[in-house]
Amino acid sequence: MSSIMSILQSAYAATPQPLFAPGTKFATNVNASQWQGTWTGKDYNNQPMTFQITKVNGYRANVTFQSASGLQYQKVFIAANNSFRIGDSSFTLVKNGNAKVETVVTNPNTGTQTLQTAYVNQKT
Repeated sequence: MSSIMSILQSAYAATPQPLFAPGTKFATNVNASQWQGTWTGKDYNNQPMTFQITKVNGYRANVTFQSASGLQYQKVFIAANNSFRIGDSSFTLVKNGNAKVETVVTNPNTGTQTLQTAYVNQKT
């Protein structure tokens, strides 16, 4: 009986997602003023979203991400391509004060995944 339960359990176990792709290079020392602060915009459903980026030091930062999906907090690593991941989203600095947010959205009925893109701006 226990072998049946372990088979069922393994079929429903989520596959862990790496925080960054193998071979990712990290920024050696990012400009904190380009990253730090509050970033706001609308997500792919036209719902408000906010990133609060604090304690930027080297290539590390603390990020709070609030959207219609909820509140997430994470310590992130900023990659050399000016991006970081938080949850199912990727935040990429496009230019000073402007960033692209890409989120993987899974359809609960079909299981298909789509990549949704939105933009946020840094509040001054």
